[in-house]
Amino acid sequence: MTTLIAGGCGFIGLNVAEACLERGQNVVLLDRNAPPAAARDTFDALRGAWTHEAVDVTSEAVVADVFHRHPVDGVFYGAAVTSGAQREREHPEQVVAVNLLGLAHVIKAAAASGVRRLINLSSGSAYGEGGLARYGATGPLDEEASRAKPATLYGVTKLASEGMCRRLGDLTGLDTVSVRLAIIFGPWELDSGFRDTLSAPMQAGILALRGETASVARRDARDWTYSRDVARALLALMTAPGHRHDLYHVSAGRPCSVLDWCDALTPHFPGFHARLAAPGETPSVELHGDDDRLCMSPRRLAEDIGHTVPGDIAETAADFAAWMKRFPDYWRQRDG
Repeated sequence: MTTLIAGGCGFIGLNVAEACLERGQNVVLLDRNAPPAAARDTFDALRGAWTHEAVDVTSEAVVADVFHRHPVDGVFYGAAVTSGAQREREHPEQVVAVNLLGLAHVIKAAAASGVRRLINLSSGSAYGEGGLARYGATGPLDEEASRAKPATLYGVTKLASEGMCRRLGDLTGLDTVSVRLAIIFGPWELDSGFRDTLSAPMQAGILALRGETASVARRDARDWTYSRDVARALLALMTAPGHRHDLYHVSAGRPCSVLDWCDALTPHFPGFHARLAAPGETPSVELHGDDDRLCMSPRRLAEDIGHTVPGDIAETAADFAAWMKRFPDYWRQRDG
């Protein structure tokens, strides 16, 4: 089986590639950036074969050429500009071009080349205000019953991407499915130039490596979900014989705070500890917002294809600590 991953050298793309290669699948990484050296070395030691295509997904002809040269069975569309307010204000065209126009090009090329299934990586950001209790939302969030009301351009494009997949899938006959990802952290997260913020657990992990103190403004409650668990869920959906829905959550499905996460990391990093920031103190870990989106229910994915995202924070912390120690400076890299 050969899998093409658009955005394959980004955070989620590298996790999906690693999971595919571990299973002996071949992978085409479609990405303007090259995979970082640490990822290249890791991938070379795995069972499957991989190749990188330095392609801009906003170029229709170039995308079509890649599909012409590489027979592909399945596609993940993870190319995205995960934008903050400054980028959305100054360069909204970048967000729209990659998150939507690139997706349209890949869907067309995949349909024309006989791809079996395309999975679009959407986001819980599609819920926006519809996922917040102060706007009347109740949890856990449900794919059909909960209201999507995105508050950022990133969220708007992610919601639109789901509709685009649905419509173009109907028109072309391509099997398309979208997944709304929870708040993700874990291996292969880095400041790539297309991801404007490092997750709070990654920030805490960096402080843990240094033996410093993590301080946070408040005790959050978010469905933090481990990137390797996300990759396994995505592969389960890709290889499922069929699916009843065209939209699924991928989420641990339970609330967890950054302080809980720090407690789980503490045994692996002597000298590290975490606490609430004192009044007037600038926290060392940025939570990126004062509101916590309600947890997204993983029920539909479990009932439909029988896959459940693990939720053991101790096991996750052990795996993440080992990865951080192996690649202590990885997060600083931008490309290969």
